[in-house]
Amino acid sequence: MEKETILIVDDEPDLTELIKTVLQKKRYKTLVAENGIRALELAQKHIPTLILLDIMMPELDGFAVCQKLRDNFYTSHIPIIVLTCREELENKVKGFAIGADDYVTKPFNFSELIARIKAVLRRTHKERSSNPLTQLPGGNLIEDQVKKRLKLNTHSAFLYMDLDEFKAYNDYYGYKKGDEVIKKLAEIICNAVDEYGNKDDFVGHVGGDDFIFITTPDKPKIIADQIIKNLEEISVKFYDDRDLKNGYIEIKNRRGISNKYSTKLTITIVGISNQDVSIKSHIQVSDSLAEVKRYLKRNEGSNFMMERRIHAE
Repeated sequence: MEKETILIVDDEPDLTELIKTVLQKKRYKTLVAENGIRALELAQKHIPTLILLDIMMPELDGFAVCQKLRDNFYTSHIPIIVLTCREELENKVKGFAIGADDYVTKPFNFSELIARIKAVLRRTHKERSSNPLTQLPGGNLIEDQVKKRLKLNTHSAFLYMDLDEFKAYNDYYGYKKGDEVIKKLAEIICNAVDEYGNKDDFVGHVGGDDFIFITTPDKPKIIADQIIKNLEEISVKFYDDRDLKNGYIEIKNRRGISNKYSTKLTITIVGISNQDVSIKSHIQVSDSLAEVKRYLKRNEGSNFMMERRIHAE
């Protein structure tokens, strides 16, 4: 199992080095940021499991960092423990108000710090069901988001996507390389939604190569087109030169029959909107998207389609 990564954000080098040493002894991986700007860069690049965030820092203080992390769906789910001085009660209250999960007062006892880290991680894993590979929300949180949008009756578009013939890729290159593809796909989806979507859009990782994002009805096509474009641009990086030259990979099935698969990553993206279709439950969303996806998978290459049948149930 991959070690959990903790990002330490503090402008006191002696303290960060001490925290880093203690965490590594407890078998956590660590990242260190000496200021808020660097913290945002590392958080988006590495998606740590948890962030220890000092409040009092120059340029960009802990409040601003916390707010920016919560405003970005790619980092919004990362639990944050605020590091603050004993007399800063107002800071603790403000920290909780903008999304901190817990706080530890300086100077702190390291046994207490480790206990709070474990408690926050235990709680967030249970509540948020993040995918361990991409750290994107999964499971119950995806379902909760769909239900929430339907309950509010706001115009929303629900998009589901997965790679085509990805099992063949995994069988041929192995799961380690397959995981690299999935992590890159997550990055492509998040970047596309971040650039062309809305502030409160949602991206989730269902599992494997299956992802979902929720946006407004005017955004699906431009986001889907960008995902397809960017996936095609990086596709060649995930195939060996020999296979690229041949134009295919060849795999035998259980009957010993060889099948050829294109050396190009393609994706199927399907969507449904409650602006076009009367949607009564999250189950209807799932069933409708599965039906459209089965239909669209018959076509070669990357494809995008929205369900627009008014009679859908």
